[in-house]
Amino acid sequence: MAATHQFTATVTRGAEEVLAEELAELGIQEPRVLRGAVGFSGPLALGYRACLHSRLASRVLLVLKSGAAPTADALYAGVRTIDWLEHIDPQGTLAVDFVGTSRALNHSGFAARKVKDAVVDSIRDATGERPGVDLKNPHLRINVHLYREDATVSVDLSGSPLHLRGLSRHQGEAPLKETLAAAILRLSGWPEAAREGKPLFDPMCGCGTFLTEAAGMALGKAPGLTRKHWGFARWRGHDKAAWRQELKRAEASVRDLSLNIRGADHNPNAIENTRWNLDRAGLSGKVQVELGELEDTEPRPRETPGLLVTNPPFGERLGDGEEAVETYRLLGNVMRRRFLGWTGWVLAGSPMLGKQLGLKPKSKTIIFNGPIECRLVEIPISAKKVERDR
Repeated sequence: MAATHQFTATVTRGAEEVLAEELAELGIQEPRVLRGAVGFSGPLALGYRACLHSRLASRVLLVLKSGAAPTADALYAGVRTIDWLEHIDPQGTLAVDFVGTSRALNHSGFAARKVKDAVVDSIRDATGERPGVDLKNPHLRINVHLYREDATVSVDLSGSPLHLRGLSRHQGEAPLKETLAAAILRLSGWPEAAREGKPLFDPMCGCGTFLTEAAGMALGKAPGLTRKHWGFARWRGHDKAAWRQELKRAEASVRDLSLNIRGADHNPNAIENTRWNLDRAGLSGKVQVELGELEDTEPRPRETPGLLVTNPPFGERLGDGEEAVETYRLLGNVMRRRFLGWTGWVLAGSPMLGKQLGLKPKSKTIIFNGPIECRLVEIPISAKKVERDR
């Protein structure tokens, strides 16, 4: 019988519940919603499955040990109790990511060095050799999360963050991470809408992140299929047979469907970037993009109502605030006048900007875009025709 492991899948704050739903759909039983993460347990194959299929998770961690770490010496001693020869070759390399602080451990760099010293000293005492440090491409990436005075030590199965889908992409001025875009699409109900054949439209598509993620969801294409490098690849506990089985399962789940996904942007460079990104993702011809001003945006003739999902500019840069307000007001008018019967999902960079839409929201969900606390605003648009703008 396969050994049972404890896993933690990290996620942007505000998306924990939808990550738990996604993991449950992957066959992971009883996922536990935490703050900024979801915990689950099972055989190693489930950890691989989450790495390969999750569009929302930032990292997938395999927990080795949790315990009290009230001081730097206690942290060092606790880390030394782990048999590190089960995880890394004495001639291998490692990197340590340390997250969190306490009164005694108030500098993450110092704490990470204490963890590194504990691992290296343990292996040197056992073998006479010591692993090196490689911050970019280590054989083993160790993650330590400190909450109050409790530390959890894990193997990072992901390696690089999971929003890096393994494809080089042309980015816009303020790109949305793929994991955040996928969380927003889940919150909007896109997976079910896609199954029902409803359209999805982004009138300010930028580099096309919503479009590529929506298409991947609809086609059942695991985002990890395009990644070539994983954190577990040179980990001593890696089960190659289990990984190959998960890969075959993922490859078999891809569907070939016609999609009703469309984007537009007023910036020619953004459209060029979007088309390039779609081509890299194998989606050319499946997703439609066009150059156009927001004020001219409208559904296609005889297009049934669907989801309008977009991330307008936040106005974070100096002098952009007034322009952002005008953009939100214009978006609200376009939605209420032209997208009758649709449901809008707008990521607002502040409560003030959300109010500029001038439309009554059905729900507001707090979700973080990096350090920025945003509101995902759900707006059912009336099917009744509006005669004039506000």
